[in-house]
Amino acid sequence: MVVLFTENLAPSELKKLRNKQRKAKRKAEQESALAAQVQVKREQHHKARQQQEQGDPEAPQLDELVPDKLARAEDPLEQALKFLQPLRTLAADRIDTYLMAFEIYFRKEKPLLMLQSIKRAWRIDSQNEHLHDCLLRFRTWLDEKQAGLPAAVTTVIDKETQPMFKGRSSLTMAEEFVAGPALRSQRSALWGARALRRLQAARADDALALATRLDLPDLSIQGCVEVLESLRAGDFGPCEEATARYAQACAAKFPHALAFKPPAEPQDCAVEN
Repeated sequence: MVVLFTENLAPSELKKLRNKQRKAKRKAEQESALAAQVQVKREQHHKARQQQEQGDPEAPQLDELVPDKLARAEDPLEQALKFLQPLRTLAADRIDTYLMAFEIYFRKEKPLLMLQSIKRAWRIDSQNEHLHDCLLRFRTWLDEKQAGLPAAVTTVIDKETQPMFKGRSSLTMAEEFVAGPALRSQRSALWGARALRRLQAARADDALALATRLDLPDLSIQGCVEVLESLRAGDFGPCEEATARYAQACAAKFPHALAFKPPAEPQDCAVEN
């Protein structure tokens, strides 16, 4: 019988082992999330197909809108547009539909379609945190690209964005958000902090401090998980120590939450010959 004990491993080897465990856990979580998204797409596709079969004239025309194909698309933006079409019919009253539309058109650099998306989202919920971030990115994009746009397009954009931008720069809008909504909501704090870090890299410490506050009135386990994921994704730059401290603070705040517990130590195992 050969007995393997983790204490026999060198510190560097033990660290590698733990890193592998963390990566495996993260991969499993990502695969689970992807499976859930695919299931939602499949259900929406089925509902739209039923509408077509029942002769609904407003039902979207589906060109083989197969969720499994979308998950492995070689042209993800074009496939995302196909997915967006039924959403505009089936979820026309949901702000997420138009936030998704903006994200697609932003990557395709379609200014008038970006404008259309944020206007529709604005009508549904002008205070939405994600929408605010979309407005900041659109404002920044215009600062960089508007000079090269046709005059007619510029005129339309200037007129239609006035109620939203109110003549403010993206940085001014971000600072106002940080000084207001971000002090009252954990989700707003995270979105505001990410925007501040993106617009002013020199204020990375301020942004990190805002994102990791644990004294906000609506603090929740899910909100803390989202912050932790954002830190680990590099949204605030390299901050491994701050991430570890935040995870520990969350564990103290929510002692029964599994999300903040450190990875389980490898079990001592016995292998019989």
